[in-house]
Amino acid sequence: MKKKLLLSACEDLIKSFNPKKMTLDSHADEQLGDADSPNADPNCVFIKQVFYGCVRHKEALKAFMSAFYNDMAASVLRSDYTLYLIITYLTFFRLEELGFNEYRKFIESQEPDKMTGFLSYSFDVARLANSTKWDWIKLYDLDFVEETMLGPIEQHTKAANTMRIELIAKASGLAAEKEASDGKVGLKEMPKKPPTVAVSPHLTRPAPRAVPEPIRIKQEVVVGKEPTYLERTSLEAVQKTKAARLEEERERTTKKYAESNVQEFKLHDTRSNLQRVRREVEEKRAKELDFDKDKRAPPVRMPREGATVKLNTAAILREDSLYKKKQEQEARQIQAYEAELRDSTEFHAWQTEMRSKDIHRARENVERTRVLAKLSAEEARRAIERQKEDNLALASQIKEESDAMMEQRALEVQMQAMMNRRLVEDINEVRDHAPREAEAKLLEQRRARRDEVKEDIEAKILEKEAELEQEQKEREDKVRQLKALSEVPRKHVKVFDPTESIGLGLLDEMSLVEMKERLSINKVRAEEIELEKRGEISVAKHKKQTDLMKRVENIKRIRKAAGTSNKEARERRKAMEVAQAEAEKQLRDEHNMTLLDTLDEKRRTRQAEQRELEEEEERRKQNQAFAGQNAHAAEELHFDELLKGADREARTRQTEAQRASKMYEETKRTERTVVETTTAKRESRKKKLFAAKADELEVKRKDLISRQKEEIAAKKAAFLVQREKHRTVKEKLVAFNPYASTVGKLAGSRTMGGGSMTGSVRGMEQ
Repeated sequence: MKKKLLLSACEDLIKSFNPKKMTLDSHADEQLGDADSPNADPNCVFIKQVFYGCVRHKEALKAFMSAFYNDMAASVLRSDYTLYLIITYLTFFRLEELGFNEYRKFIESQEPDKMTGFLSYSFDVARLANSTKWDWIKLYDLDFVEETMLGPIEQHTKAANTMRIELIAKASGLAAEKEASDGKVGLKEMPKKPPTVAVSPHLTRPAPRAVPEPIRIKQEVVVGKEPTYLERTSLEAVQKTKAARLEEERERTTKKYAESNVQEFKLHDTRSNLQRVRREVEEKRAKELDFDKDKRAPPVRMPREGATVKLNTAAILREDSLYKKKQEQEARQIQAYEAELRDSTEFHAWQTEMRSKDIHRARENVERTRVLAKLSAEEARRAIERQKEDNLALASQIKEESDAMMEQRALEVQMQAMMNRRLVEDINEVRDHAPREAEAKLLEQRRARRDEVKEDIEAKILEKEAELEQEQKEREDKVRQLKALSEVPRKHVKVFDPTESIGLGLLDEMSLVEMKERLSINKVRAEEIELEKRGEISVAKHKKQTDLMKRVENIKRIRKAAGTSNKEARERRKAMEVAQAEAEKQLRDEHNMTLLDTLDEKRRTRQAEQRELEEEEERRKQNQAFAGQNAHAAEELHFDELLKGADREARTRQTEAQRASKMYEETKRTERTVVETTTAKRESRKKKLFAAKADELEVKRKDLISRQKEEIAAKKAAFLVQREKHRTVKEKLVAFNPYASTVGKLAGSRTMGGGSMTGSVRGMEQ
């Protein structure tokens, strides 16, 4: 198989894998079939190895692909992610095994533009050492990354650069050659639509269902032998026997009740006690009814010494942890007081005092605002009346303008109707002739297209019939071959030896006898471990029970002390709340009295002005009565006085409004200054906090890098120690059980080694 098709098959296998629905082995067996036997197809072996490698090294490949797409985002496509993933696996994990010549064939099978960017990035060792190498170190050992993954890259860097230059030249030459051959150098090539390929549905006709034969039903009645008991009796004898039995039963019943010691039935007595019994039952039910009964449930009687609550282990540990945290907090406060010679009591007292002052100031502002709102209500009412008058004048003006606009709109509608009538006449003239000519032309085009399509379909049908006939012949030939293969008999003879292993060369391969011996040794060891663990658990339970008892005693003591202190705190808080409520009530009463005084003063002023106006009106009427000739002068004087009064009222209202506005602006200015100062302080604290956090992060980053290096060195040392221990244990096991080691060596010598990746690729080339 060609390299391009091989990579395409790998890409399809990886894309179709869904770990939520199917396992890795099941998916590979379903898609590739048998790829593990010695006679398996080399192509399937290669595809399965690539598939397993990409899944196994998924995290390392993902780290490289993230960096690659981040740095080369302008020159790579997201749709080629799986292709780049496969080539990355071959580059960093299989380059040394494949050989650079085979690796070159895979690269040259793809488009040169895609591979040039990948080669320039993947063979840049300096860039990989600064970016992707640190992600790989988290997954693999440092020696493995530097020697196995980056070592072949450094070795073949020059050859990769040479191949990249050749691919660049090939890409530019192919593009120029294609444009020259098409005769469209410099012109943009238009996309071509692929031809339609007819596909046969291969429908299978269902076989007709077999109709079952009808069941024959026998139309006959089978009669048995006549009964013989009818000859031994007759109907008269049966009637006589029945009458005799009835008379005997009647005599027996009469004799039974005549000789009874029980009181005789009083069938002639018709007296009834139904009413008496009903009355007794009703009286009994009436006594049980109690509509005036108190329906409330009796109060719950609580024990004087308190309820007994049994705490479980979780509650004891939780409460003990809470008390320990409180003790630690108090200890820190005491240490801070010893170190700084002060505590936060003064600050909290000052904070409480300032908050109470703020609350008091806010309440005063609310009261002042409420008074101003009541005073401004009257001014708002008068302003609404003036606004209504202005609105009436504006409405009359708008009405006149609307009438003029309606007349103009009517003239425009008449003009538009006249233009529409002319347009309709022109359209009618065109509609009588143009559709028929266009219809005739369209019919001719459809006839020509129908003839072309019909000829094309006939040619394709003939071609498809020939292809189907050829496919049927090939299918029949394959069926004959498969039948011949399946009919060949095969004989498999296997002899089981319990002292020998299966001989596959696995790490933990052993025989049945060795397995039973090891199981017995492991069973004895497990029993010893279980006994030791049981002793440890018993000691731990005893220690835990003792610790819980101590914690319970401590909790009781702390609860008693906390109850006493909480009771005193509740009494102090209640007294403080009562005093605060009294102060608030007194303040509210003072503000209400002030508001009442202000309203009474305004009411008296308004009544005085009303009385003055009434007296002035009375004087005017008297003057008119005594001196009719001075009516005009008196009227003018009256209007002058009214104007002066309105002027005085306007000046007073304006002065009050200016004073309220000045107070409002002053309050807003003060609030704005406080907000700006607070915001500036907050921003300054935030900047200092961010700077401190940045310095802390930098220190932690350096510390993390140093810890990672130390951790890597410790892992290497631990690995060496573990390998030495493993070697020592292995030697002891060999000395302890030489039989198992001898069997393992014999099995390894008989194991047949599988072909490597290079052998698979060379087999595919052949």
